[in-house]
Amino acid sequence: MSALPLAGVLRAVAQAPRTPAELAADLGTTPGALEGMLRTLHAGGYVQEAVQGEGHCACGPCALKSLCRNADGEPSAPALHLLRLTPRGEAYLARQKAGG
Repeated sequence: MSALPLAGVLRAVAQAPRTPAELAADLGTTPGALEGMLRTLHAGGYVQEAVQGEGHCACGPCALKSLCRNADGEPSAPALHLLRLTPRGEAYLARQKAGG
């Protein structure tokens, strides 16, 4: 696999809430290789974990509620570590799409 650009990782995260392992499989890489990229994106404020009741992931007005596997709030089911873009990540992708 050639080097995966961080913008490609952001685009993949933006498509749907997924775990890091699912994301790695979708991108054709290993979870270990993806881990460093995700740490970089997290440290830069581009991605964060989608946690029920935190930020825009409060399972109320969230636009991804119908897709989110953490939305049912069933206490016996372990929460999945799903990733989502932050507003900074969304703005970056919007600039990329606009050609800037």
